[in-house]
Amino acid sequence: MTYKAVAFDMDGTILDKNREILPETVEVIKKISAKGIKVLLATGRHHSVVYPYHYQLGLDTPVICCNGSYLYDFNQHKVLAGNPMSKEQAKTLLGLVNKHGIHTLIYTDEKATYEVLDDHLEGLFKWINSLPEEIRPVLHKVDSFIDVIDEANVVYKFATSSHDLPALRAFSHEIETLYPDLSCEWSWSNRADVAKAGNNKGAGLEQWSKLSGVPMSQIVAFGDNYNDITMLKGAGLGIAMGNGEDDIKAIADRVIGDNNSPSIALELEKIFL
Repeated sequence: MTYKAVAFDMDGTILDKNREILPETVEVIKKISAKGIKVLLATGRHHSVVYPYHYQLGLDTPVICCNGSYLYDFNQHKVLAGNPMSKEQAKTLLGLVNKHGIHTLIYTDEKATYEVLDDHLEGLFKWINSLPEEIRPVLHKVDSFIDVIDEANVVYKFATSSHDLPALRAFSHEIETLYPDLSCEWSWSNRADVAKAGNNKGAGLEQWSKLSGVPMSQIVAFGDNYNDITMLKGAGLGIAMGNGEDDIKAIADRVIGDNNSPSIALELEKIFL
């Protein structure tokens, strides 16, 4: 099979433990891009927090954001395709967050917002503050999520987290059993992303496939966690990271080394160079 595109999950996959892309990976991506291979980032992140990496890699492709909830084009500074939740759904979801006492960020079409600074955000801010000012993303501190929902054009995702895993599991279970119009995908051991039902990375990649004309069978995808399953299954070649969950490795076509080693660079060389 000749592959024409490659899609990467970010955290735990193309990013190492320091939230950086290994130099070996950057070098190979630039080589395959020069050959005409399309390189995409597929992430649970808001587009504003993806831009530094998109800029670093010199990409011209849209980003699959919020686990496939929308495709964002940095060249045109606009959403190409999106499937947001309604404001009523967002307010219901906020009630559940408060009921279970868990932390959340809310991602709208324009910004990523938070009310309370937790330890995960402290690490994220450390990375943000290390970047050159011209590419530094902004996370917006807000006083009221209700105001965010009311004022937003659209709401795409709640990024929930908690060190109280039973509370987070109870929250996830309530969504899965009582709210079929919403979906909850785990992106880390203590993080669960909630979006409108039907939104996932596989659907986002398929949307890009239709827009670009590159068949899904000619796309390679790399991932490590549960929110990558649909993308790994839908792509022509699904590759799991060695640091990934066992369930992810089981459904992948291939398993490589972990995200702190140059395993992605070596695999890209085998496939494309």
